[in-house]
Amino acid sequence: MPASGNKMPEPKIGEYRLSPAALSDLDAIWDYSAGMWSVTQAETCIRGLASDMDLLVQHPGIARERTEIYPAVRLYLSGSHLIIYRIEAGWLEVLRIVHARQNWAAYLNE
Repeated sequence: MPASGNKMPEPKIGEYRLSPAALSDLDAIWDYSAGMWSVTQAETCIRGLASDMDLLVQHPGIARERTEIYPAVRLYLSGSHLIIYRIEAGWLEVLRIVHARQNWAAYLNE
């Protein structure tokens, strides 16, 4: 911690990038939501996830780093889903987007 007692500044992040698995997760979330509820609900869910990923770009350190996974990841609760991400040099890497009730760690090994 700096001598002034302030927190270290967060890294500057310019964008988020979705892994192929995260893109597939978004497709599956949309398909499930549209089939279970409606297209409108599916679009609302995806917009909420996108909004939260934009928030994470602005505040990448908002979620605690999970060091029990190597390399470490961060988990952010977005509605009923977890956004699993890492902070990279200049961007936020979204690894997976899974339902909060699922075993998120198992998805990192796929």
